[in-house]
Amino acid sequence: MNLRVLLSVPVVTVLLGMTALAQRPANAPATGPGGTPPDTVFLEELTWAETRDLVKGGWTSVIIGTAGTEQKGPHMVDGEHKFVMTYTADKIARALGKTLVAPVVTYVPEGSWDPPTGHMGKPGTITLPEDRFVELLVSAGRSLKAGGFTTVIFLGESGGNRTGMRTAAEKLNALWAGSAKALWVDDYYTKAHADQEVWAAKFLGVPPAQVGNHANILDTSELLFVAPQHIRTDRLVGNDYENNGVSGVNQSKASPQVGRELLQIKIDLALAQARRMLSGAEPPVPAAPVAGGGRGGAGRPGGAPRAAAPAGPIRPTMETAPAGKTPTRPPDTVFIDELTWEETRDLMKAGKTTVIVPTGGTEKNGYHMVLGKHNYVVSFAANQMARKLGNTLVAPVIQYVPEGDPDRQGPGSISLPSPAYDQLLDAAARSLKAHGFREILFIGDSGGNQAGMVAVAKALNEEWKDAGTKVFALTDYYEQGRVHYRAWMEAQFGYEDALIGSHAGISDTSQMLHVYPAGIRADRIMPWGGPADSGVTGNPALSTADIGRMGIAYKVNAGINQYRLIKNPPPQRGGGRPAAQ
Repeated sequence: MNLRVLLSVPVVTVLLGMTALAQRPANAPATGPGGTPPDTVFLEELTWAETRDLVKGGWTSVIIGTAGTEQKGPHMVDGEHKFVMTYTADKIARALGKTLVAPVVTYVPEGSWDPPTGHMGKPGTITLPEDRFVELLVSAGRSLKAGGFTTVIFLGESGGNRTGMRTAAEKLNALWAGSAKALWVDDYYTKAHADQEVWAAKFLGVPPAQVGNHANILDTSELLFVAPQHIRTDRLVGNDYENNGVSGVNQSKASPQVGRELLQIKIDLALAQARRMLSGAEPPVPAAPVAGGGRGGAGRPGGAPRAAAPAGPIRPTMETAPAGKTPTRPPDTVFIDELTWEETRDLMKAGKTTVIVPTGGTEKNGYHMVLGKHNYVVSFAANQMARKLGNTLVAPVIQYVPEGDPDRQGPGSISLPSPAYDQLLDAAARSLKAHGFREILFIGDSGGNQAGMVAVAKALNEEWKDAGTKVFALTDYYEQGRVHYRAWMEAQFGYEDALIGSHAGISDTSQMLHVYPAGIRADRIMPWGGPADSGVTGNPALSTADIGRMGIAYKVNAGINQYRLIKNPPPQRGGGRPAAQ
């Protein structure tokens, strides 16, 4: 169907005038109101202007929740910490008042990759060495302060995150010297777990010695309340075989009602400690934590994750992890954080040894589009790409990417510049290789993501040239996909580059209308972005979901074509553009 018929006569009339003008009017206002924000505390779901106005109205506190991607036994998905943190951070932010929430961090310390230790011993876990984890948190904190936030609150769902958050808070407080403050609210994790065990003994009759410290009745109940679709109820059998990833017994006693009570303990303790810190009754960083982490902890403090290497080649965890006792029945998903470690293991053994690492971003996208645009689009596109390839899984989206100097960010934007961004990609690739993935595909939805992808792929391919694992930097997803998309819009509608724009214009806005229409403020879509400070080039007023559907298709196909060309290059006939790797 010709999409031109979707345009009404008034829009076509406006288009003719705007094609002649092809730029924001010189008399456009310098700035404008952000409009009424939706009922959310998540930065990814707000526009930059809504965030700006909230900050001006006193919303100057922000939570950075750290979760992880780790094995959680045969009955829970690897993203359990993310789903729980999303729930609790929302409740804590609303209870504190005038507090927002940054994207939940899903790449955290989880053990070693060479050889695999801790949770890294089972397929699907991804580890980020603690020094790199600290750098991510510090860059995020600096970015948020530059955008007007004066209080950054660190909450952690995993024991391995604790010392990294503490170090990041100390570094930020030293850097800011009182102009802003970073709080490490450790009662959310440490004191809460102790109190939860007391509660379980009193109300469930489960003594602390039987509770365990990982994927236990407590973790299971919390996820049953927050996201029950991510629990395999037929696998709630406790420690039914050795080294299955579960510590503790009585998972069969888990329930959503128990989870609600346990989560309230965490929320109440976090609120109490945060309020003490905000009032000055308690310092912003508690005393040094006890070594070892506690329930859920598997990170190794300090430096790159290393352990004494055994003699001979290291076998991938898809081969060394326990075989299990019951056949798995994975749901219809390609996302690792929606699978259990057993399901990932079995899918890999069945041939799914290609994995996509999507990179998005958290940035300004005009008055009409949310800060998390790239994260929503690249997640949707990675899903389509994986299903088309057929033998592919998808790692969690990396939302923290290069956006420039962290100390020069606008409201809500977060930058993780290179080399820290490159080191995050490197850690993700090394983690996935340790499990047995043979092909690792980087895709990036933003221009600033591409150079780091190429640099990391080149370095790892040189290091791994005889290891049987290859990394692909699929820059055509962004670069050639954009070229084809623009050529199609010009042929279909007569839209030239200036009208399409390079940021938050027709192409970006249309993709979001197709992928996540709730991330578009229809009443704030203005010709040429409206005010001069919108950050928009092009005319988003001409966007449609159908145009966006084509944009996603061009990106996905360009990425897949580049992947196939790298694997099977055509005979060189002189002068052709080589496929990037």
